[in-house]
This record gives sequence, structure tokens and C-alpha cells, in this order.
Amino acid sequence: MNHEFEATDIDRFVEEFGATATSDADEDVCVVDFNDATGEDLTFSYSPTGASVRVQLRDAQETVLDIFREGATRLRIESNQEHSSVLIDFNDGVTSGMLTIQIFPRIRITDKMLFH
Repeated sequence: MNHEFEATDIDRFVEEFGATATSDADEDVCVVDFNDATGEDLTFSYSPTGASVRVQLRDAQETVLDIFREGATRLRIESNQEHSSVLIDFNDGVTSGMLTIQIFPRIRITDKMLFH
């Protein structure tokens, strides 16, 4: 099932979180590094045309979390007085759900996928 991926502008990650964000049109990937902003070795990357995302968390050079998922339909940033997060909606025709990456006040990652 092919869905269009609606993604927030990569500059919003810099504005909202103070993260380092780069975009490579040749590779069709945007990479956001939260290390300078949070002190945590957290990297989030996504492909606007591939509708895929990846989140990696490392501790002392060891990968403790590595999630790759296709079928992303929407990527947005949500901020309020309590927290600031990156939210990614998914729908692959069989399952749908949301990956939430809370950046502030502390890193917290939740992933929920359900069958239709």
C-alpha cells in the first residue's frame, strides 16, 4: 500500500530542539543528530520519498536501540510546556501506529503498532 509521506521541514529540528540536521538529496535521506542538544547519542533519520524512518540510540559506542520502519505517513513535531517530541504515524495497509520520540525533558521512545 503506497501512502504519501507528509514530513515537517528539516529546519524545524534545529529550531525546536537545537539539533544538528543535514539533508542529502542524492541519498534521499535527512539525518538529525540530537547529541549536542541532549547529551545523548540519539540519531533520527528519514527518507521523504521512501517513507521510511530510523532511530538509533547508543551508549558508550554500543547500540542499545535501532528501529527501522517503512510505511511512514506523517512526521511532525509536538511541543508544549511538559515535553517536546517527534511523532511519526505509520500505515502499511496491514498495521498502523505511531512511533514517539520524546526529546525533552528526557529521551523516551515508545512504539505502538496494531493490526487493522
